[in-house]
Amino acid sequence: MIRNFFKVAYRNLLRNKGFSAINITGLAVGMSSAILIFLWIRNEVSYDQFHEKKDRIYEAWNRSRFDGKLMCWNSTPTILARTLEHDRIVRDGLPEVVDPVGLAGGHDVVVDGADFWAGVLVFD
Repeated sequence: MIRNFFKVAYRNLLRNKGFSAINITGLAVGMSSAILIFLWIRNEVSYDQFHEKKDRIYEAWNRSRFDGKLMCWNSTPTILARTLEHDRIVRDGLPEVVDPVGLAGGHDVVVDGADFWAGVLVFD
């Protein structure tokens, strides 16, 4: 029975070459898009899952308007971590910030083959 199904499918592929090519191409593009979206979502969800205090980790982002467009990026001034620490200790401001840590690319600490500059509390 199954052999008969394959025969009929093969004959239809040969008879309708154009439609078959369009359908197979669409199926391949759809499946590859779904796989890429799944991999991207899995990567985003697994961010910082290695850390035992992962529910307390936050990332600061910059936000500004350029030519009327709102632009956001995940880099902040280097002094931000030290300022947050100073404000927490000296002025009793931002009590929810426990241990601010600065992280910048290309310096001292090697993480997964990439060079990073990191504050002393990054591995706590």
